[in-house]
Amino acid sequence: MELKQLQYFVTSVDLGSFKKAADALYTTQPHVSKTIKALEDELGLTLFDRHPVGVTITEAGKQVYTHASDILRRCGQIAQVEADGGCEPLHVAATPSGFLADLTAKFCRDRQALDLRYHEGSMEDILQKLHRHEADLGLVALTRRKLAGFGQIIDKKRLTLEVLCEDSPCLFVGADHPLRQAGSVDAAALRTLSFIQPPDGLFALQPAALIGQDADSPGRIQTNSPLLSRRLTETGAACVIGCRWMFPEDCTLHPVTIARCEERICLGLVKRGRGELSDAEREFVTFIRQQLKC
Repeated sequence: MELKQLQYFVTSVDLGSFKKAADALYTTQPHVSKTIKALEDELGLTLFDRHPVGVTITEAGKQVYTHASDILRRCGQIAQVEADGGCEPLHVAATPSGFLADLTAKFCRDRQALDLRYHEGSMEDILQKLHRHEADLGLVALTRRKLAGFGQIIDKKRLTLEVLCEDSPCLFVGADHPLRQAGSVDAAALRTLSFIQPPDGLFALQPAALIGQDADSPGRIQTNSPLLSRRLTETGAACVIGCRWMFPEDCTLHPVTIARCEERICLGLVKRGRGELSDAEREFVTFIRQQLKC
């Protein structure tokens, strides 16, 4: 039995097909199928039922998947033993967020023996990191409206989603912005404002979710950099949509309530359905829950 066989098998289960596994592993579908067939022959088990439109995992395959996932995770930890001196792993993939980065830094402040890997990226990046066992936790920000559809996607990928926090969106403005002293703003008035927004697919809350696809704002700034968004908003050049849990209490940005807005922004925790978290990862999730103020 080879680790490559287990990797191909686990990836095929996670993605639901040999073709998708081949794409993720940068190989061909026949090679994936041949490798898994060799594993089945060696084990004397049928791990997948083959169908014209794809494959489904068998009951025996489900049991092997649990053990194979654990073996791959342990092998990753073994590979890091010499480099990290036995440090506890904390492998996180997250939506770009200054708030989440600040919380992670705060968590790590008093923990010296920690193997931290923190990656920021799109929804697709985060899911791919989890599939490849390059991350064990995913933190994603998305609207309640998008939650159901996203839940269906991660179900197909054998992942789980837990909503850690949700809150109503606000408009965040800097000290010199005309709305700084406003108690609230009507959603219709958002059409006249210049927004900072992330690239499509990076963060599920776009201004269009609140003001319509035909919004004609005077300016549009697109970036996936939380730092640049903060700086541009602080100078009053533009504003950004978010919610209070995304910004620290000492933040210079001012939240303005969006009147008659029924949308909600959620922070979701994504992980593999059968994956076990390390002690550091469990402590990190507990810490995030404690710090959230929703």
